[in-house]
Amino acid sequence: MKTVSRELLLNDDSSASAVFLAIREALGTGCLAWEPESVWLELRDQDVDLSLTNRDKFMAMSTLLSSGSYYWDAAVFENTTMALSHLPSSPEILQEASPAQMSWAIFEAEAFLDREKQEAGEFDYEPARYAAVSLHRTGLVIAPELLAFAQDELDKLNRGQDLILREDVRKRWNDLDKAQLEDLELAETPIDVQISRLAADYLYVVNRAKDMQDELAKLG
Repeated sequence: MKTVSRELLLNDDSSASAVFLAIREALGTGCLAWEPESVWLELRDQDVDLSLTNRDKFMAMSTLLSSGSYYWDAAVFENTTMALSHLPSSPEILQEASPAQMSWAIFEAEAFLDREKQEAGEFDYEPARYAAVSLHRTGLVIAPELLAFAQDELDKLNRGQDLILREDVRKRWNDLDKAQLEDLELAETPIDVQISRLAADYLYVVNRAKDMQDELAKLG
């Protein structure tokens, strides 16, 4: 196993894409058909005791390749989001992902599928409802671009709120130069509070994308 692959696999902050690709490179494409325990044992033979966090990442990416359930099953959507956010996933309990975590998971999932020459799916009702609840609890009136599929469900949850505010936020956000978000000066107005949340989501994805690209470049 290459040194860079070992380093990535032993780092719980490595992207799920890097973890998956490092394992496939080390064990060969046939490992995707193995039982998970066989993968962990083979890695241990190569002096890598994979953490539960990175095991979840590998399983999440394997599921993306073999099944479209990420796009229609809320539980799979949730657990994939947790895994790609460096967090433990648990099928037994409901975990609420933040809008930024969901945005990142969608970005990475679609980038991963594109590299694997597979088409991304379209999100169905369950993931849309799950995402909308998180957006609503965060106080957002418009969904970040990567979560736009949840806007209709979010509108239902926000029923009775100021529609003018929603459209004003949408216009302000669309007019902003996204390259200047880090230097954006905001006030404590209803519109600026919304813009601040959208900007934080956007920058989270941008920064994680840079980290992921650096990792993948090291893998070659």
